[in-house]
Amino acid sequence: MASFITVIPVFSAKAMVQNTAASYTLDLSRYNVEGFFSMQIAIVGAGNVDLIWAASNDGTNFITPSGAADNFTEFGASRGEGSDGKSIASFDPLICKYMKFTATEQNAGAITTIDCDLAIQ
Repeated sequence: MASFITVIPVFSAKAMVQNTAASYTLDLSRYNVEGFFSMQIAIVGAGNVDLIWAASNDGTNFITPSGAADNFTEFGASRGEGSDGKSIASFDPLICKYMKFTATEQNAGAITTIDCDLAIQ
């Protein structure tokens, strides 16, 4: 069977102000998931963002498993490999039906625009 990579826009030019959060829930049963995940992020503005994930099998109760690392912590426009607010990272979530991604602006007092694209295989 051929492997497919699907890219899902989690946040697209999402403006965030100080101390706000935005979330996106994904039903993984709609995709051919083999267990490989990566998230690409781009930040514009002076703020910093934490991007975390949580898992659920019932679609109501979302849990961040102990030992799970955040996708990005205090990520801002001067962070990332090129110090340009852009990065990509793979992560290894447990088996679940639903995933929720939450981006939280970290009290930087400035508007941040966030783009995040999730690749799954």
